[in-house]
Amino acid sequence: MKGKKWIILAVLGVVLVIVLSLAFVFRQELVLRVTGMRPFVEDRFPGWVSRGATEEELDTALKRIYDPVGDGPGSWVYELSKPAAQHELVAMKAEVAGDTETAFREYKTAAMFYYIARFPFVSSPAKQAAYEKHIECYLKAARSFDPPLEVVRIPFEGKEIIGYLRIPHGEKPPVVLVTGGVDGWKSDIDFVIEPLLAEGLAVFAIDIPGTGQSAWALGPDSDRVNRHALEYLKTRDDIDSQNMGVYGVSYGGWFAVKLALSEPMIKAAVNVGGPVAIAYTPENIKKVPDVMVLTISHAMKVDMGGKTIEEIAQSVEPMSLEKQGFLINPDHRASLLSINGDQDNMVPIEDLYIISKRGIVQDELVYKGDGHCAPHNQKDWTVKAATWLKNKLYP
Repeated sequence: MKGKKWIILAVLGVVLVIVLSLAFVFRQELVLRVTGMRPFVEDRFPGWVSRGATEEELDTALKRIYDPVGDGPGSWVYELSKPAAQHELVAMKAEVAGDTETAFREYKTAAMFYYIARFPFVSSPAKQAAYEKHIECYLKAARSFDPPLEVVRIPFEGKEIIGYLRIPHGEKPPVVLVTGGVDGWKSDIDFVIEPLLAEGLAVFAIDIPGTGQSAWALGPDSDRVNRHALEYLKTRDDIDSQNMGVYGVSYGGWFAVKLALSEPMIKAAVNVGGPVAIAYTPENIKKVPDVMVLTISHAMKVDMGGKTIEEIAQSVEPMSLEKQGFLINPDHRASLLSINGDQDNMVPIEDLYIISKRGIVQDELVYKGDGHCAPHNQKDWTVKAATWLKNKLYP
């Protein structure tokens, strides 16, 4: 009798867990059906609008989303792909009519919406389709770019580094290797690229390993991909490969700092919000939004689901440039500019200051009250960083 009682209690316990789980999921969906995803992306919304997403359409699409992970009506990828497809259709019709100006503008807007649709990383066939559409629309818009965009494919380790090279008109200019982060890739960072071109600098944009079209995983030695890209740039006779810089935004800043402290080919580097050392500690990981942990996990091709904070820290700790020894007596010291907001909730501002504390000379641009990569001051720091690089790279 006692045995049956315990079985009944166990079954009731399992049923209770299931009921509570379903209630939690239902409550989440109910909240999202009322509010949509709009309130949950306040930190991203202004940046997406400033980069080309039409504000009203983006707001409307986000308010319709109550399923962040599915692919049907009401899902993130479905609702954000709709305005993308509409702008793509307008662009195609304008192209047929010979209206290149409208086609360019609409392809750019379509590319932006497809980018948001696959954000923060490709996690399903529907998001993969959105990403492919993003690239297609971006490259169609790029046919009107001045200076033009060249798609470059560099063989490496049996794979290909795919990059976008743009060279201003005139004599051979210095070149800057530009990368985004784990959720913003080479075709998403024109807001950084355009000010560089305006200063007469050539730009070669690639994805950091683990993202976009990169076939490598993000890892402690994945900067070898960037180094090989720099070796390729040295073979070009239309740029000044004696004066090369590197510029990384968000996780791309990790690559910028590491190359600045170790790669003789680099003369100057810009680090915007890069995780350097303290970002990898358990204390900081506790503060990082779950979606960012998942995004980094995806880039590293490491399953961190269900792991404790300490286990996650153990997985990412080898990325620390302090643990790797680059903050003590580095082999090379390129000019370095580090930028961030002092209220960054992902990469603590201490990661910017620790570089100077270790005796490495750098210029610092810190925006009070701003967050990760200082989004509210983006127009200011992109221009200042471009001018800084011009002054460092032009002989």
